[in-house]
Amino acid sequence: MGLFGKKRSESDEKPEVISENEVSEVAEEVEETIADAEQEVETVSEAVEESVPEETAVEELVPVENLAEDLVDHVEIPEVKEEVIEETTEEVADVASEEIVETCEEVTEEISEEVAEEAAEEVSEETEVVTKDSQEETIEEPAERTEAESDEEKSDEAKDEEEKAEPTEEEKKILAKDKEAEAKERSAVYVIFDTLRYISIGILVGILLVVFVIQRNDVYGSSMEPTLHTGDAVFVEMISVYTGNLDRGDIVTIDAKGMEGYTHEENLIKRIVGLPGETIKIADGNVYINGVLLDESDYLPEGTKTYVGAEGQARGYQEITLGPDEYYCMGDNRGGSNDSRRMGPFKKEKIEAKVLMRIYPFNKIKFY
Repeated sequence: MGLFGKKRSESDEKPEVISENEVSEVAEEVEETIADAEQEVETVSEAVEESVPEETAVEELVPVENLAEDLVDHVEIPEVKEEVIEETTEEVADVASEEIVETCEEVTEEISEEVAEEAAEEVSEETEVVTKDSQEETIEEPAERTEAESDEEKSDEAKDEEEKAEPTEEEKKILAKDKEAEAKERSAVYVIFDTLRYISIGILVGILLVVFVIQRNDVYGSSMEPTLHTGDAVFVEMISVYTGNLDRGDIVTIDAKGMEGYTHEENLIKRIVGLPGETIKIADGNVYINGVLLDESDYLPEGTKTYVGAEGQARGYQEITLGPDEYYCMGDNRGGSNDSRRMGPFKKEKIEAKVLMRIYPFNKIKFY
């Protein structure tokens, strides 16, 4: 069996003569087979590119001669002259082998380039990591050394300072005595200043209390008998006056200087009977507030009568309507008290304090 022909008969003595047309037909068929071979080579190269890994060497590829033989075995060509067939097969094999070798070389070059690039990248990365690690080690080592050296130097300096700073026993005793003396001086000064501070605070609080909160007053005269007597001592507070918290029945101190009918320097002490806006009427020995009889049994003895003198009646103080800041005040000793029945109503600005309690005599201490 030849490469492209059929089995020749042994009895044939003379070869058949081939015409030019047949040769041309054979040439066309050979060209077609070459084109088919080129297509198969392309497909084979593509398969090689897809299937062959990057690490595969060139020697592991399929030999070119085997590919050429396989291609020749699969091609059927009409029987031609043996010489022509041999020439054509040699040309086809040469062309196919050259093309296959070129494609294989290209494929291997691309693969080798890719492999070389990846290997170079990996090597560069490894070298960078190694260089970084080496740099860090080289940087850390001197830093650690310098820290250790600095610590040693500091410890040496501290030891030297401690040795220098350690005093002797005599110096320690002297220092202790000095400290004790300083502590005593400081404590004495502190006690003095602390005492002065508390004294000043107490004085300031006392002044504020006396001026703005509470005071001690003495009673002179008999106008508030039998409630208060001459010589009694009372505490008065000013907060109720500041806040306007004054009510009927409160005992108050009044600055009556400058009012008509009063010639003394002392303050008056009276009881509030009429409040601002009320109408006060005194008739038949009784006191009426807005036409209603006032019950004064809590602080007046039973049977006490209230009258207005001729001077007060002439001034209209027997019946009067109080203004918005006026108070009608009288003493509990209605027969011997100089009060609103003679001087008229007292303005709020004239009232200075409200009696809080009687503190003397001690056996008569009482809150009002």
